[in-house]
Amino acid sequence: MKRTRYIFLALTLILCLGIVFTASASGKLTAKQMMIDRLQSADLIPIGDINKTSSGSASYQVKAISGALATTIEPVAKLAGADLRLDFQLDSPGNKMAMNYLLNYADGKYSGGMFMDGSRCIFTNEILSLLNNIQEGIMPADPPTYLYMDNPAFVDMWENMNRGQYLPPALKELVLFCAEAIPDQYFKVSLTNQRVSFSLDQKGLEDVTLAILNKVAAEKERFANLVADYVAYYGGEQEAIDMIREEIPGSIEQSINDGSYPNTAADVENIMAGMITLKELKYEAPIISPGQHNFTMTLDLGGGPEFSSQFVIKSDFTSGKEVLDGTYTVDAKINIDEGEQNQGIIVVMEGKFNQTGQSSQSNGTIEVNVQDYSTGTTMLDLLIEGHGDAVVDKNVQVEIPVITPTNSMDLMEIALVGNEITANTAAYPTVILDGSPIIFDVEPDMIQVENGGRLLVPLRTLAESLGYEVEWVAPDQVNIVYGDKIMNMFVNRTVYLVDSEERQLDVSPTIKNDRIMVPLRFVAEELGCSVQYNVDTNSVTIYSH
Repeated sequence: MKRTRYIFLALTLILCLGIVFTASASGKLTAKQMMIDRLQSADLIPIGDINKTSSGSASYQVKAISGALATTIEPVAKLAGADLRLDFQLDSPGNKMAMNYLLNYADGKYSGGMFMDGSRCIFTNEILSLLNNIQEGIMPADPPTYLYMDNPAFVDMWENMNRGQYLPPALKELVLFCAEAIPDQYFKVSLTNQRVSFSLDQKGLEDVTLAILNKVAAEKERFANLVADYVAYYGGEQEAIDMIREEIPGSIEQSINDGSYPNTAADVENIMAGMITLKELKYEAPIISPGQHNFTMTLDLGGGPEFSSQFVIKSDFTSGKEVLDGTYTVDAKINIDEGEQNQGIIVVMEGKFNQTGQSSQSNGTIEVNVQDYSTGTTMLDLLIEGHGDAVVDKNVQVEIPVITPTNSMDLMEIALVGNEITANTAAYPTVILDGSPIIFDVEPDMIQVENGGRLLVPLRTLAESLGYEVEWVAPDQVNIVYGDKIMNMFVNRTVYLVDSEERQLDVSPTIKNDRIMVPLRFVAEELGCSVQYNVDTNSVTIYSH
């Protein structure tokens, strides 16, 4: 398990590296150095004030929606004909932005405002009406005028915008850490064509991954500090940040000593086998600006009988001091076979963008198709179109509302007020795990038995929220793996097994909308949690141990 954690972390950094690769370094002008310096150069983004003081608009429209989900799931059905318009004013030197929205959704119109002021994001209370339309019980009885949330990462976002940077400094340092480890052989330069390139295939990915893992092992403290800085940038708790700095070096050292740390080519190959296959990753850039940039990545994940996927990302663009102009395509294909359901999901995103120092325009589409192969049913066919434009406005005036304790509420307190859950008027209780609501993709059911009510919830969502693995075994068995134990449950049977020991339920698991529904309290307590029900707020709170 330790090796899996390290490899996934390394792969995440590599993928960031392959896609954005905007670190800087110094030294001789090797092909590797030329690529790094080229991507770091300021003329990738047009010079001007479009990202400082501007005004503009964006619009999104559901052009088509059909399929079984569009007729059986109410929030999905309500998307038919929905459209959203946003009008904004930006003052990044003042760390401010104001945005008005108008949404047509489910035969209703919703309008309101959103504001950003330093580290704070503020919403007018009209947003609650929309959220309440999607899920009843969210709106408090006496809503405040404003809702807000604070995130320290917003401050760094403003700083990056004012500097013309798009990669957070903490992430850039992690990317640089990776760049230092990559062998020079994966970079090439053509003086004839005036281009420099970086490319990987599966063997190259394994080589690069091993190089990064060896660097992590050799520089444990530096790596731990970089990860801690990254977590801090995104608003992580200080306790977690301190723990990262203290525990990562020791954990790496322990895994090296006990032989579980992957430090050979065979280790990396074995871990990736059946999990990740990089068919192609290539980025080409001009040595001298302006010029054409080309990025392509084809990546397969999974590959097992239960899950497989392929992601193809392409982008071609011209960049320089005067203009950034190009296209992009993201094509994702996902197949899920869990016995009770065999589904295929296709997501295609395409778009064009053009930016100068004085204006920007973008157009794009998102297509989603979901098929249930086991029944031959089209579950969802969705098409969304979007458009945005902005112009420099040096006289832009951004008005931010004054927030006081009497006219506002922290957005998190809509679900949690202090340690109490606000009243929920829905037909089934709100489920809270360690202070955070669990969102189920199929509505829970309340059923009555001789000694009271039982709340049935989707098993996979509950178990995976608790950190356990779930495995479906056709035709009617589901396994929950927790630690060194395994629990076997059976659809429409009250008997279940824990490490082959037979035990009894008072309510048997059932299937609803291709989800296995199980009694929440029983399963949570069997997995070592404590459960409390609050009748006043109609909520169930789970405390993990």
